[in-house]
Amino acid sequence: MKVSIIIPVYNASKTIEKCLKSIIKQTYKNIEIIIINDGSKDNSLEIINKLSKKDKRIIVIDKENEGVANTRNLGIKKATGKYIMFIDNDDYIENNYVESFINAIDDNDILIGGYKRIDENGKEILSQSLKNTEWSKYIVLAPWAKLYRKEFLLKNNIHFLDYKIGEDVYFNLSAYSKTSKIKIIDNKDYIWFYNSKSVSNTKQRGLNKEIDIVFLLNKIIKEIKIKDKYINYFIERYIVWYLLFSGKQSNKKDFINEFNRLYTWKKENKIKSKIFPFSFKLKGESFKNRSAVLLFRIIKLIHLKKLFARVYCKGDD
Repeated sequence: MKVSIIIPVYNASKTIEKCLKSIIKQTYKNIEIIIINDGSKDNSLEIINKLSKKDKRIIVIDKENEGVANTRNLGIKKATGKYIMFIDNDDYIENNYVESFINAIDDNDILIGGYKRIDENGKEILSQSLKNTEWSKYIVLAPWAKLYRKEFLLKNNIHFLDYKIGEDVYFNLSAYSKTSKIKIIDNKDYIWFYNSKSVSNTKQRGLNKEIDIVFLLNKIIKEIKIKDKYINYFIERYIVWYLLFSGKQSNKKDFINEFNRLYTWKKENKIKSKIFPFSFKLKGESFKNRSAVLLFRIIKLIHLKKLFARVYCKGDD
């Protein structure tokens, strides 16, 4: 069974060699490595081409910059394997990563694992194991640390949303809505590299008016039909994450306006979860995430958003 591993690359000259070498060394050999240079301005393409000459399994595609969503979508179209995996260009995997997923896939459409997060000094700063529960599929919505059956993706037109936020959330929620054949495994062989200078760690800090989370949320509730008991809690959790992550560097006024706008949207669309953040139903959820959701429920209930914004927001008024 061939596995197609898709890697979008943009200005990754410092990390792409390590990423690729970790894939080349996999114990599972029946793979194709589709590496797509998305208009890099550094020497990423030169490094990729050099490595491709040493391994025929590496397929290099060079194109103009279109963003990670369109790049991954192109990778799906080009894939010839029965299964698809995604790896980010600054991450890497342990030697038996692919083999572990193939051995566990059975007849499922999606297989989901955990990860370890490692910093520039090789220190583990976070580790995420997943339990085989319904909630676990919502804990990590990144496309990596997963194995997808390609025919399932194509048949159901599962694709990444070409937008500035949540393209991976849209992709996975779309996939979840089309199948019950989803399996969780206790695997942490995906290494999510924490680069403090990475675009993915900085681009959403501050409430960017060009990024409208309501656009994404409307797409989710209008185009994706998920009816399990967790989806409303997930949306609430996602709103909280967005306000915390993007709101810290905003000014107090903008934070309060965005808070009001999102909770008004939530009320108008009847997004209400009956799940308590510290419920056993959320097995595997971190204490940090549970606490954040509970805190925002309290803020909303007793009208503390102005006080919270005064303490939390660091931007200039």
